[in-house]
Amino acid sequence: MSAKKENIISQRSLLSTEGFFNSIDKIDPEFFVLHPISNVFLNAEYFRSIERAGFQGLSFRYYLHPLKDGSFQFQYFQLLDLSTRDLESIVNLDPYGKVLTGLSGVLDKFIFGIQRNKPHYLVICGNMLMSGNHGLHCGSGNHQALLETITKVKQDLSKSGKVAAMIVKDFEADRDPLGPLLKKDKFHSMIMDPIMEMDLAPNWKSFSDYLAAMSSKYRVRTNNVRKKLANTTIKQLSLADVEEHYDRLEFLYKSVQQKSPIRLIQCSFLYLKNLMMYMSDKVVMEAYIENGEIIAFLCGIKNGKSLEAHHIGIDYKYNKSHALYQNILYDFIEMGIQESMNHVSFGRTAMEMKSTVGAVPVTYNAYIRFENRVVNSLICHFLPDEPAGDWVQRNPFK
Repeated sequence: MSAKKENIISQRSLLSTEGFFNSIDKIDPEFFVLHPISNVFLNAEYFRSIERAGFQGLSFRYYLHPLKDGSFQFQYFQLLDLSTRDLESIVNLDPYGKVLTGLSGVLDKFIFGIQRNKPHYLVICGNMLMSGNHGLHCGSGNHQALLETITKVKQDLSKSGKVAAMIVKDFEADRDPLGPLLKKDKFHSMIMDPIMEMDLAPNWKSFSDYLAAMSSKYRVRTNNVRKKLANTTIKQLSLADVEEHYDRLEFLYKSVQQKSPIRLIQCSFLYLKNLMMYMSDKVVMEAYIENGEIIAFLCGIKNGKSLEAHHIGIDYKYNKSHALYQNILYDFIEMGIQESMNHVSFGRTAMEMKSTVGAVPVTYNAYIRFENRVVNSLICHFLPDEPAGDWVQRNPFK
């Protein structure tokens, strides 16, 4: 049989593939060769990084549906087994004292109906580790198929456990074809903080060009912040460096993660190490070194012409003296310019500070549905009506 004929048969075989897979390795890798997805966060290498990070209570489903026109639909679901944790491990209750902590068991049972003797799943179409639309590829644009897939996911999981709730996230507000469909299917809008994003001007060829675009007040402030790193070495890390300094990098990573108000999954630095291992051409990790010790790091991911400011680690005893957080924001911008990116996505936290470096808020839509009908009918009265407004948008440019 000729190589050409074998390839045609192979392609037909792949196009007939349809169904759920609980591991990316169970999907024929040739499928992604024949039908590449431009979004790096919907590629096999990225999924392997997450799967092999060992997140507690987290499993996965991939749904693949080839279409007659040669395109395909691909949906990615993260499954969090709520029976492996209680509300106290999901929400950071430390600032709220013993009263709310004592209520966590009651709230667990009311909201999720959890029984500890079988899995209770929170199903997310999207990615809990980052902000943005990274849950589905719809091929020819048939978004109605997502609702059908959600039903199939629920039916599949009901064989061994129970679906407590489902979340579909994130869709840019002015490009959201799913909202009307999901609301008709009894999903509620989740009002979330905007994602802070920044377009990089085409004429910025260096960080100096970015500085020149600022008003004099912000340029002076930026130069003062940058001077705080005068005695700090910034080094791009290799995989060997990451392995050598793994314990220190993990400490810095967890120092930041522990400040998060919501901890749906318990993060591990192994995830970032895996990114370096499987996506070395897309991932840049830099360390900030003072007197031979790593005091901070950043991890950026190149997604086409967009840079994802993905994760950071900070030793907070140096944060103020070295303006570490703000300098990390500037370094993501400098990295984006050096890599000829058009755009930097900074995520949802610290919105006012991110606006001081030039980021602007972009609204994304997300949706939630509880499978308990009573809870689902009542939850709309408790969901926030608008995002947090206790910050001021800044503009550092002329």
